[in-house]
Amino acid sequence: MKITPNKILYINLGPGNKWRKDCIYTDNTIRLGHIEVSHQLCLECKSKNQWSEADQELNKYFDNKKITRRRKEISNFYSSDENTLWITHFEDKLWWCFANTNITQRIDNTKERAVIGKWNCNNILGEPLELKYFNKKLQKPNCNQTICCKKEDEIKEILEKINTIEYQQIKNNIFEHEPHLENEREEVIIQRIKRDQEIILNIKNKYNNCCQFENCGFTFSKNNGGFYSEGHHLIPLSQEGSQNENNVVILCPNHHRMLHYAQVEPIKDKENNKRLVKINGKDYFIIYK
Repeated sequence: MKITPNKILYINLGPGNKWRKDCIYTDNTIRLGHIEVSHQLCLECKSKNQWSEADQELNKYFDNKKITRRRKEISNFYSSDENTLWITHFEDKLWWCFANTNITQRIDNTKERAVIGKWNCNNILGEPLELKYFNKKLQKPNCNQTICCKKEDEIKEILEKINTIEYQQIKNNIFEHEPHLENEREEVIIQRIKRDQEIILNIKNKYNNCCQFENCGFTFSKNNGGFYSEGHHLIPLSQEGSQNENNVVILCPNHHRMLHYAQVEPIKDKENNKRLVKINGKDYFIIYK
C-alpha cells in the first residue's frame, strides 16, 4: 500500500550502528541508547509533554549543546506516533519501517520500540531500494546524531522511491483493461501488480527492456539506474488472455499506446519469430527471440 507518513526520521541504531543487524534481522525493533535518562523518567516526561527533568539528568554528563540534542532525540523516540517513518542505511540499501508507540527497556537499560510488521528495504512493488540510485545527499546519512529529521527535498525523494512513481501508471493500466478491479482493496491491487510485474520483469530482461517492434528497440535509462519499457497483453487478461510470453510483449510507450488507441486488426499468430500487426492499415512486425 502507498505510504503517507506524517514525518520521516533517520535513526542510527547504536554507537557505530552496532545494533543495526540485530534490530533489522533478528529483533525487528528500533533502539535508543541514552541510558543517562531512565526509561521511567522518559515516560513521565512524555506524559507531561515536558522534558526539563530529563535535561537535569543530562546536565550531569553533558554540556548545553549535547543536552539539547539528546533531549530532542529522546523526545522524538518516545513521542513520535505510529505514522512516523523510520529509515536507516544498511548493506547499501535504504531500510524503512513504522514502529509501535509502546516502549520497553532492555536489560542493558537501552530503550526499544517494536516495528509494525518488519523492516523493509524494497519499494511497494518489491524492488530493492539501492542507495546508489538515490541523490548523493541521501546515499550517505550525513547524520552525526542518533536521530535526525529529514529535509523536505529528501522526504520527497524517499517517498517517491518507496511508493515508486510508476505505481500509479501501472495501476491505471490495470484499471483500463480490468475496471472491475477498481473496487478491490489497495492491498489486493498491490499483490496483483507484484505478481504481474514479476512475470513481465522476466520477459523484459529477456528483451533488455527494448521494444519488440521491428526496427524500434527503443528504451531509456531511468533515474533509479534501470531501463524503461512497458509490458502489453495482446489478449487482455479480462478476456482470458494468458500471462506467458506468447501473449505478453515488451514495448516502448509510443507503440504501447498505438496498440491501445489506434485501429488494430486481429493480431496474427507468430511465424518464424515474427508476428504481423496491422495498425491503421499499415503492417508492423513484433520480433521474438
